[in-house]
Amino acid sequence: MTRTVKDSETRRSELIDTAEELFLENGYEGTAVSEIVRNAGVAQGTFYHYFKSKNEVLSAITDRWTEEMRAGIEDIASRDDSDAIDKILCVFDFFSSLGRSRQRLVEYVHEERRAHLHVKFEKRVPQIIIPLFSRMITEGVDEGFFDVRYPEMAALSILETAGAISHIHETYRLKDDAEKMNEITDATFDFIERLLGAKPGIFLEYVSKMEASA
Repeated sequence: MTRTVKDSETRRSELIDTAEELFLENGYEGTAVSEIVRNAGVAQGTFYHYFKSKNEVLSAITDRWTEEMRAGIEDIASRDDSDAIDKILCVFDFFSSLGRSRQRLVEYVHEERRAHLHVKFEKRVPQIIIPLFSRMITEGVDEGFFDVRYPEMAALSILETAGAISHIHETYRLKDDAEKMNEITDATFDFIERLLGAKPGIFLEYVSKMEASA
């Protein structure tokens, strides 16, 4: 029987896939390197050929997330059949979906003892998102939805606002308080509309239309 020899990048990618799957299923601490190699069908030495430690493969997973984020937002920003408000709302939905699918690992990366990964993530994400958000905001100005003199600074402000809202959710665990969640959603759109010089309530109008057509 002929043994299949995989190229280096394919093998590395498979190890990352396997590690992420196990981390999501069992938690980072609950997953041993021996489990990763067993599930990937490789020798332990193969793992250490590509990664110095389990922590390094977690770092590779966060690198993959940022690339997935960039590609997803780039795809949304490049659509010809959507206006700027549609695109921004789609980006928010994309973030939410991405976070839910990796919630257990995202929470782990944000723990204090993983500060180096958190810092790495926090540095790279704005570099990816701000130019794309700025592009959508500029489109919104051209379309007559927004009144913004500095699209890049507006994009940064929106990102910081979204981050602050996320911390509110994490701190107060509000997912079971529907009334408070609705209040936070309304407040978020109000902040963003003010930042963008948009018509008050226009984002909620779009959300209602999207829900009605779903």
